Amino acid sequence: MNHKRLEIYVGWTCNQKCTYCIEYPNMEKAWKIRVTKEDILKKLLKYKREWYNHVTYLGGEPFIQPVFLDALKLWKLLGYTILVTTNASTLHIDNQAKKFLPYIDELFLSVEAISSEEQQKISRTNNFVRWDGVFENIKKYWRWNFLKANIVITQDNKNSLFELVKFLEIRWVRNIAITYPDVMRDYYSKEHILERINPKYSECMKEILPIIEYCKKKDIHLKIADIPYCIFPSTEREKYIQITDDFDYENRMKITYDWNILNRGSFDKKEDIPRERFWCHKCNNCKYYWKCWWPLIHYEWLYGLDEINPILN
Repeated sequence: MNHKRLEIYVGWTCNQKCTYCIEYPNMEKAWKIRVTKEDILKKLLKYKREWYNHVTYLGGEPFIQPVFLDALKLWKLLGYTILVTTNASTLHIDNQAKKFLPYIDELFLSVEAISSEEQQKISRTNNFVRWDGVFENIKKYWRWNFLKANIVITQDNKNSLFELVKFLEIRWVRNIAITYPDVMRDYYSKEHILERINPKYSECMKEILPIIEYCKKKDIHLKIADIPYCIFPSTEREKYIQITDDFDYENRMKITYDWNILNRGSFDKKEDIPRERFWCHKCNNCKYYWKCWWPLIHYEWLYGLDEINPILN
């Protein structure tokens, strides 16, 4: 059976206000919109008739949405494979984990920090994710079908990335993504972006290159997302490129957003351009023109394009 995935928002509220969050401006506008069980059922039924068989539940933060448990139970009735993306801030609570986790097939954790000080700085809240309790409950109540952690690089954690990866490896997380953040230029000030969100690409490499070697030794499936190919050093560049999210873009699954329909299924790079990326004049000379997803659209505004060097051979 073909893999066709549907994304459904179960609410827009979140218990964090992360410095890098590109969805937060949209959430602020939608906080008063209430998603009902009936709304979700209509969407699931509609797309089930079109042979969709996977669903990703999104928030805000899904686990704090009143309708979320009903949404999970509806999957049981309709046979979707279900993926949940979460900041895991409530999963250390035993009753919470026991109630929700048995319904979930695939779990994506957002892990930006493990120290309370760093975590609260990035989340801009007093919330502290009790990760030891989270992983204890995952082990008790979840079936371990597919677990992945995503680390968004920020100015606050850029020097802690290796520590985060080792923390996750010890807890048997075998799928890890490290992602360069998008930004909302019309929402976040340049000062905020430079001080709290986007490091230079070259700064990221100082941590990422040792992480690549570490993950290879530990047999961790690592993905590096949204960093241009030409930032990687020329030595063994082909090996580095193969672990980027861009490299296997053709294998990304079709996504249909449930409210404003958007089909990402063509995989034609002339039409399928990721948000917040752009062709710069240098990219035209790169042999990976149709593979790489290029710099952040505001990178020139932030740092210039001196770091962008086309790969000619």
